[in-house]
Amino acid sequence: MHEFRYSHCNRKIDLRGTLMRLISRTALVLALATSTPLLAQQKQGQFGAEALAATAKPIHPGVPGQTPFWNQYSWQFIYAPTFDFKDIAGAAKYRFEVVSESGGASLTFVADHPWAPLSPVWTKVPVGYFTVTVKGLDSARKVVGQPITARHYRAQWFNGPYNVPPVMDYSKSASVALDHLLSQKFVQYWFDHKAPDPSYGLYRYPAKIWGALVVGAVTQAKLKAGTPEAEHMTQLARIIADKLLEVSFKPGTPLEYIPPTYHREGYETYFKETGKIKTDSNLTISAIDGGVAFLELYDLTHDPKYLQEAERIARTLVKLQLPSGTWYTFMYPTTGKATYPNLAIPTAILNYFDRLIEQYHIKGFDGPRERTLQWLLNNPVKTFDWQAQFEDTGVHAPYRNQSREQACDLAIYLLHHRKDNPKYGPLAEELIRYAEDQFVVWEVPKIPYVLKGKRQQEPDAIPANWITPTAQEQFTYWMPVSRTAAIMMDTYRVAYETTHKPIYLAKARSFANTFTKVQKAHNGEYPTMFSAEKSNFWLNNLIYPARFMMIFDRSLKVGNK
Repeated sequence: MHEFRYSHCNRKIDLRGTLMRLISRTALVLALATSTPLLAQQKQGQFGAEALAATAKPIHPGVPGQTPFWNQYSWQFIYAPTFDFKDIAGAAKYRFEVVSESGGASLTFVADHPWAPLSPVWTKVPVGYFTVTVKGLDSARKVVGQPITARHYRAQWFNGPYNVPPVMDYSKSASVALDHLLSQKFVQYWFDHKAPDPSYGLYRYPAKIWGALVVGAVTQAKLKAGTPEAEHMTQLARIIADKLLEVSFKPGTPLEYIPPTYHREGYETYFKETGKIKTDSNLTISAIDGGVAFLELYDLTHDPKYLQEAERIARTLVKLQLPSGTWYTFMYPTTGKATYPNLAIPTAILNYFDRLIEQYHIKGFDGPRERTLQWLLNNPVKTFDWQAQFEDTGVHAPYRNQSREQACDLAIYLLHHRKDNPKYGPLAEELIRYAEDQFVVWEVPKIPYVLKGKRQQEPDAIPANWITPTAQEQFTYWMPVSRTAAIMMDTYRVAYETTHKPIYLAKARSFANTFTKVQKAHNGEYPTMFSAEKSNFWLNNLIYPARFMMIFDRSLKVGNK
């Protein structure tokens, strides 16, 4: 439940070309289907064989002393994993044995290293828990030393498209969801009071929640263009944006013009200091939530005030940028000093700078954009430490709390700039596979329970309640969050528009279709969780999915002309 990211939305989908490519792939898919035993265990989807075959390719595989092993806290694997298994004294080779708890024969292969990927047998491993045992073999092929054993979960690969046909048109779905939200009392409160409703506790996060509500009102105004409702929504967006300007950090302060992450006035009782977050600090990347809200409102109204404020936020971020090219994750607004030593993964800032340059042609951000990009390429792209960045979870040790949003952000940037460097396209697709591998749940899993502590009893934590496909938010909050699903949908959309690979379109459609299915189960609302059960409601988890559904629908319709 986190910061908004910018995604270009002016690409067209070529459906005619898609049909031709689908025909050309038919022979390949059929051949794979007849040679893949696992597909006999379930009904084969249109892309099932192709997707299964692709899972044999590992993602950023670890190599001791060269490439870090990033997956020690992973919940699942769709693509063939490598594990940080250490060398066994006296071993010349290593025999791997993979045994699935779902049944079937033991699968074995021999490799040169204990950290070799499971690729040779991976497409034969059924969905479910499996145990991998590695034994050292000497030059005579006799077992030496102690075997290494680990237990992991092999997740369902893409076997879609899913939930075809959708319950309703994607744009209509978005508008229905926004109608549901924008008619609520805690939203209408803005018209009479020009301030947030104290009864809705999540208004304590201004940059994220107020900024999201501006985007939601703008999106609905676009969906209902030319109607009195559009004017009403535009008025709402202006009211909220102006209040966000009012509470932003004052000129002359270290974080000048940046909308705050936390807002205590009227919400003291909602904040519970637990030590994991410091609400007198500020999450640096949350500035983008407010900045994007101002840009969206400027695009709708052409009021220069909002573009000016969006630019001011960016100028402050440039001043705060470290020589390395990134920022501290949290900073104290009064001093500009770091709250923790952790560094931000600034993909949201990268895309924000990119938007100011490419869409608005504003000068002065080319250098900061390049420094930000280089830091990303030299750090998380190499380490694959895609640490989660949320205002309510604090910071963690490396790899302990991975997320997928920043990988998706960077993938989208690289796809849009793929002509700048021939390596950008392949890297973007690897980042997308990482996000899918670790966070996408294509079908209800055979996992009895995955979260620890008090959440064990929460209905949203029970996989049987999940509506799939969905996407999980982060390692330490392994929940099927609506906005997380929307980010995956939009990432697949961009991947299709730039690579023209039909499977990406099928994956994007599968998520969009599921939004309409979930919406039907929740009386028109996009709930915070892709679950059959009702849960707490974060309005940003309705708004950004609605925006991405509108973008996807318009892209489809343009491409179909």
